[in-house]
Amino acid sequence: MPRPRKYNEVLQILRKHDPRFKEHVRKGKGSHRAIYHPDINGKAELSVMKCHGEGTELGRATLKAIIRRFRLPVDFFDRDKKRKVRADRHAKPGRNRNAG
Repeated sequence: MPRPRKYNEVLQILRKHDPRFKEHVRKGKGSHRAIYHPDINGKAELSVMKCHGEGTELGRATLKAIIRRFRLPVDFFDRDKKRKVRADRHAKPGRNRNAG
């Protein structure tokens, strides 16, 4: 189950997966944005979500809806977290990787 993520983080993950993901912003009142992909199984798909700023946190239900709409793997938003854990396991003990 995906953990809540910020809007700009979700958009970045989607674009890393496929650069054809686009963000549509309507000018005027309202605080919703749409994420669009031109070809999901031969059909254009669009998902609308709230965005009161780039740091708006999207909940689990919204992330699950994105996964279903764009037919992504169930663990799609948890993948980068797993990669970080694996990378940290292989680091040498006693060394701070961020020290510089």
